[in-house]
Amino acid sequence: MARRVVLDCDTGTDDAIAIMLAAARPELDLVAVTAVWGNHAVEHTADNSRRVLDLIGRTDVPVYAGRGAPVDPPPGVPAPRGSAEPDTLPLPPPTQQVEAQDAVEWLVETARAATEPFTLVPTGSLSNVAAAIAADPSFVEAIDELVVMGGVIERGGSLPDVETNVGYDPEAAQLVLDAGFERLVLVPLDATYRAIVTSEQRATLRPLGRAASVAAGFIEQRIASYRTLPAMNGRAAAPVHDALTIAYLVDPTLVTLSAATVRVHTGDSPTRGRTDITLGTGEVQVAVDADADRFFDLVRESLAQL
Repeated sequence: MARRVVLDCDTGTDDAIAIMLAAARPELDLVAVTAVWGNHAVEHTADNSRRVLDLIGRTDVPVYAGRGAPVDPPPGVPAPRGSAEPDTLPLPPPTQQVEAQDAVEWLVETARAATEPFTLVPTGSLSNVAAAIAADPSFVEAIDELVVMGGVIERGGSLPDVETNVGYDPEAAQLVLDAGFERLVLVPLDATYRAIVTSEQRATLRPLGRAASVAAGFIEQRIASYRTLPAMNGRAAAPVHDALTIAYLVDPTLVTLSAATVRVHTGDSPTRGRTDITLGTGEVQVAVDADADRFFDLVRESLAQL
């Protein structure tokens, strides 16, 4: 049986490719997409999610809009800044409507009614997931695996000190880490920057069909913005962060995992949003490496099926 998956997204270009992969893979049953604020306001992330599902002919997958702000920010802390990407993906307006039910309510009700566990993949801020836990702590019992794109291990190198998904809502991230999920996998920047896609690889996607061509355009956009960052050092390549979470679900051997303890800097600390990740022992499985060539092969194979 296909694995039942819910994607919790702040959909921009890399979340869009994650949605495409999840919908393309026969091993996965994409049950729903829940939209959350993060790189873009929730109204835009819900809209973008529906645009992607329209593109790939999956309007049967419902989209629920959820939290539009952090769950419990300390007073006086400035609101996080969104992505430099345009708020709206360059795709036709969606034909399907956002579901009337709030995403957090839907997550809680779905968990309560579940006769078998499902997998939850948050690739934006963790505000929806934290709100679901706060509404019903038993929510965690319905999740067989929580796969989070977030955090960063390296400190003082070429990667940013704060990864945005965690940094947008650190209190939510810490609540999720403490909630007691049976299996929590964290895919930090250290792994996603190992699974970069080059300009040459991107070019091979365009002949594969409409969805693959759109994905190639998204990756081209990412390469243009990432090549000036220290981690890329001018190279014509870029990470597709959120897609690695789906690739991991399809083939867990694509990434190298290590047990770890993870704590998030919260409150009004000047280091707010940083993740302290201590490898070797702990309840969280953290991706410390990824196979870039095999990742791209899986992306290419998946997009060709759409």
